[in-house]
Amino acid sequence: MKVLFLFAIITAVLGTKFIVSNQLNQIKKIEKELFKIDDEIERLKTDYSYLTSPKNLKKINKENLELSPIEQKDIIKLED
Repeated sequence: MKVLFLFAIITAVLGTKFIVSNQLNQIKKIEKELFKIDDEIERLKTDYSYLTSPKNLKKINKENLELSPIEQKDIIKLED
């Protein structure tokens, strides 16, 4: 009876250790994925900052859009 009880305790401890180590491995995988996502977000923020810089926007406008500022005479005031 004591042997069976000891065997049950050892099995429970080893099973718990296996489950915990499996969960720790899953956590490490998820942390790696999060790091990759954070890195990609940082790169996208950098790209966005470059694209929306005044110098670059002026260049894009000149090369592609050819927009001009709204003249004061073209502004229509809405009345209540």
